[in-house]
Amino acid sequence: MYVLKLQTAAGAVGVTVRSPHRGVIDWIARYVGPWWQTSRADDLMGGPVVTAMASGFDELAAEVEAARWQEVGYPRAATRYAAGREGTVIAVTPADRVGYRYTAPTDRMDVHGERPHVLARSAVRVARELVRAQLVADGWVLLHASAAVWPGGGAVLALGGRGAGKSTLAFTLAAAGAGLLGNDRVFARPAREGGVELAPWPSGAAIGLGLLGALGWTEVAREHLAGGAAAHPSQDARVTAAILAGHTTALFDEGREVKAHIRPEEFTGWFGLSGAACGRVTVMVFPAIRPGARPGLDGTRDVAAVGVSEADFMMGATEDSYPDIFGLTGGRGAGSAQARAEVAARLAAVPGYPVVLGHAPGANAAFLTRLVPAPGPAAVVERG
Repeated sequence: MYVLKLQTAAGAVGVTVRSPHRGVIDWIARYVGPWWQTSRADDLMGGPVVTAMASGFDELAAEVEAARWQEVGYPRAATRYAAGREGTVIAVTPADRVGYRYTAPTDRMDVHGERPHVLARSAVRVARELVRAQLVADGWVLLHASAAVWPGGGAVLALGGRGAGKSTLAFTLAAAGAGLLGNDRVFARPAREGGVELAPWPSGAAIGLGLLGALGWTEVAREHLAGGAAAHPSQDARVTAAILAGHTTALFDEGREVKAHIRPEEFTGWFGLSGAACGRVTVMVFPAIRPGARPGLDGTRDVAAVGVSEADFMMGATEDSYPDIFGLTGGRGAGSAQARAEVAARLAAVPGYPVVLGHAPGANAAFLTRLVPAPGPAAVVERG
């Protein structure tokens, strides 16, 4: 049995993953390694344990079918779940032929899947959820935000709705030398000495072909894909074909942009970014993307009008694609109301700037680095 310990820089928070399949363990280590500490010591460190097995799906599916199951999107695939025997929750995603059994008394999650890449993705998914539960219990909240960390630990926190430009801002700063802490979700907590500290939530990203090209990443991705690297399983085949052809024009399907899907480890392994393990908020930016615009402060928006409130936080009912089907957080997946209110109050005292960004990363980077200059080595986790 291969063992991998995952631990965040946010205190003694972590999960042990076990599997007889070394490829599963190797994949998970690459996935979270830029942000979380990983260790392959073969002893269990205590706390939650995830066991990933390439067998047992049919038996678990039959058990779910015999129970009074409910169905939900987890994360976006139809998943059936029900209470099992002896304090367990069981769930299966038939389309992926993957299933889960969580035993609350022992804090153990068993994952059963037939395809190695699906098994690995499913195992890391629930491992992150177990880490989330520990962080929430420790007073952290999950924000719908992006963040980059300058050398020295000062973080730029980008807030805004879908499509506002949060990820664009974080990628732009990361390409300019900051550490990428998160591109859509980050954890935040009131720091004991004042202010707000951040922790990462390792995840992939959907990036439009235009931004991919502007960042200079299209050719890098093309070389990897042409060399035999597998595209993200959820990436549209038309996007893969466009990248292989070197196209950088946005691709649309019935008015919706079809984007490249980038795995977390590809940010560091393919595109040379650094992953930040932690940071402290020194400035907030509220971006808006306007094609052809010259980057600058957005005089059309008052920072007070787009300021921080609990409505800016990622709430489970609106943005969370990981409903708490296993009862890990007791319905508090975004953090407790008290913690959210305290984080909002702390952030209200942080300087904030509404900005407009264009489609030229070089110009965006030049403006942003003048607005939020680097103080001087980032809190970076070495990949395990």
